[in-house]
Amino acid sequence: SAHAMPSVWLLVGMASAAASTASSSAADLLPSPAALSQKVEVRASAFVPYYTYHGDLKVSGFVKVVGAGILSTASQTLSWRLSNVDPTCVTPPAAGADPNACGIYIHEGMSCTENAGDHFYNKALVSTDPWHAVKYLAVEGSSGVWSASGDNAKVITGLSDTAVLGHTMVVHNSAGGRIACSIVA
Repeated sequence: SAHAMPSVWLLVGMASAAASTASSSAADLLPSPAALSQKVEVRASAFVPYYTYHGDLKVSGFVKVVGAGILSTASQTLSWRLSNVDPTCVTPPAAGADPNACGIYIHEGMSCTENAGDHFYNKALVSTDPWHAVKYLAVEGSSGVWSASGDNAKVITGLSDTAVLGHTMVVHNSAGGRIACSIVA
C-alpha cells in the first residue's frame, strides 16, 4: 500500500501482538517475506562544510539512501544529485590514489561539528570496508558549476535499513579529504 510501514515497525507491532497471545509460537514473531522486502528511504540534504575544511567548495544537493535486506545481505543503495563538488573528480581516481578520493560515504559519527569517525558498516558481518567503491564524477555545467549525479550505488553494509539514521554523510575531494557533511534523516 502507499502507506506501508517500514519492516522495523512491523516487527515491533508483530512482537507486541504475539506477546499478548499466550498461544503464540516463536514463528509468529518472525516477519513475513513481504515485511522483509520493505525498503526504507532516507536522505542527507543539508550539507555544510566539513568542520576542518576551509576551502572554497560548498557542496549542496542530496544523497538518497534506500535500505534493504537483513544481516549479511543488508545494504544501502545511494543515489545523488550534488553541486559544487571537487572539479578534479572529473575522472575516476587513479590506481594508488587515496581510497577515499571522490567518495560519498556514511560515517559512524552523528554530528557535522566534530570528527565523523570511520565508515559505518557492521564489521562483524562485513569483513572489508564496502564504502570505497562509491565514487562521484564531476561534470561542469553551463554556468561553470561542477556537479555530480549517480544512481543505484549498492553498498552491502550489514546494517538494517534504519541503522543509518542520524549518522553523517560525508563527501570527499580528489585527495580523499572530507569537504562536506550532512546528517542522514
